[in-house]
Amino acid sequence: MLNAPAKFADSPGAILVALVCVLLAHAVAAAQAQSRAAELERAAALVAEGRLAEAEGRLNEILKRAPGESAALNLLGAVRAKQGRLDEAESFFARAVRGDGRLTGARMNLAFLYLLKGQPEKSVEELKEVLRQEPANAEAGYRLAWLLLSRGRYDECVALAESLKRSQTLSLALLAVVGDAHLKKGDADKAEEYYLQALGAQGANASALLGMAQVRQARGDAGQAASYLERAKDAVVNSPELLERFAAVALDLGQKKEGVAALQRAAELKPEEPSYHFALGAAWLRHPPDLEGAAEAFGQFLKLRPEDARGQLLLGYVMLRQKRHAEARAWLERLVQSGVGTSEAFYYLGLIAQGQNEDARAVELFERAIRLAPSFGHAHVALGATYLKLKDYARARQALETGVKLNPEDPKAHYNLALLHARLKNTERAQEEMRVVERLRGEGKTPDDETEAPAPPPR
Repeated sequence: MLNAPAKFADSPGAILVALVCVLLAHAVAAAQAQSRAAELERAAALVAEGRLAEAEGRLNEILKRAPGESAALNLLGAVRAKQGRLDEAESFFARAVRGDGRLTGARMNLAFLYLLKGQPEKSVEELKEVLRQEPANAEAGYRLAWLLLSRGRYDECVALAESLKRSQTLSLALLAVVGDAHLKKGDADKAEEYYLQALGAQGANASALLGMAQVRQARGDAGQAASYLERAKDAVVNSPELLERFAAVALDLGQKKEGVAALQRAAELKPEEPSYHFALGAAWLRHPPDLEGAAEAFGQFLKLRPEDARGQLLLGYVMLRQKRHAEARAWLERLVQSGVGTSEAFYYLGLIAQGQNEDARAVELFERAIRLAPSFGHAHVALGATYLKLKDYARARQALETGVKLNPEDPKAHYNLALLHARLKNTERAQEEMRVVERLRGEGKTPDDETEAPAPPPR
């Protein structure tokens, strides 16, 4: 089984592995014509084996005799990178490039290093220089195309592929990346063209199969989308990145079980990557929601990113739904006290206060939610329900009618309006609102329990 190459902007450990592979392929080749080839080859082998102290000793000996030996500087940069000393690694790679501007391995290593240091634009420039010197360098072409795609520079990614066609046969990985770029641009026909080229050469290409599933999905052909997704299932099992993409397509097709299983596998393969735990929590919240699974996933996410506001909000929401009010309140108050409170956070805190008969506090929180998001219909309805409880009928009516205008299909809003008009002796209007509630019930919509709340959209 052949899988698409792993994501270029991967974890630091994976990037360092790739970095060493690149330098071994290029640095040794550049040194073969030199009298020091055997020494450099031995040093390169030591780096690959992780025997960094020995490798460094040999390289320092070479550099004592030939301070400008670019291949040795390149290898020493790899040693520093593996030691986590990234600034020193960058210095050695840069010296190698200055000494030999055509040393492809050093430029590729700089490209990887700049990603590790969070400088993707510098990585782009190094890869462009490699391709300027070596237009047929397939690896640099794929890496640059992927990086442009990941940066949202879809037109540049497509243009790069068109230019590379003049000097090289596009690799399967690059075909899939360009297909993804066209899909992001909304051109499903062109995306399909590239995906089918990749599948014509390798029928089990996971990236292309997932791309075709998305193309069919975009065209409303759920059956064909599911068929391509099924074909991709075995090809993604060992790649967290592909599993995450598989899950996204499966969830959009309503295949919650398959989507959750894929994200669980991704989190198992790379437990230190927070995004997989977050995506898993969001998947558990799909209908029908599994609150226990969601709480566990968001809890794991927050162990890795304890200050993440979105994670705090979603865990607070899940605990609210579980009626774990004290824990929910603790997470949500932590969020708002940090200064990044959202309208949803204040709304959820208001629901907790409302459920604990802290009505004045609930009013204050719902009003803060509305100030942040005036079109937040649920907050208007909750505020109106609280005013109704406080017998402030004028404010209750204003808030509830605003809620109905914003969410006309919200049964809770109509139910509370019916109660309000019944108390005001407006019998006809109360009956009218109850007829709306009955209609919505017939459509499968019922007034929520007081502690339930709409989920915030995961981002």
